[in-house]
Amino acid sequence: MSHLISVQLDALGALLAELTALGVELGEEGQLATATGRSLGTALAGPVGDAAATAGAGWAEVVDVLAARTLAVAVTLDAALESYRRADAGIAGQLGPGRVGSVAVPR
Repeated sequence: MSHLISVQLDALGALLAELTALGVELGEEGQLATATGRSLGTALAGPVGDAAATAGAGWAEVVDVLAARTLAVAVTLDAALESYRRADAGIAGQLGPGRVGSVAVPR
């Protein structure tokens, strides 16, 4: 049994743009967290500085992984969107021109 899938291509494109921007922003945040962790490590002496540097490095790693996975989802979504657009164009190409003066009715 097949099921109907309805996709709003413009909405999917907007989601793709937001995911891509989020992935880039998270990547920049990871770089900032790495630099901050290093700064804390050098600014604070002893075990406190070591713990701060370790925490900063750990947080940077988490943010970097999140950025990479967000961008991976964006790449997958981009491929899906392109596939949907090709399928939509193919279906539109199979449809002949409608009657002159008729109004298209969405289903």
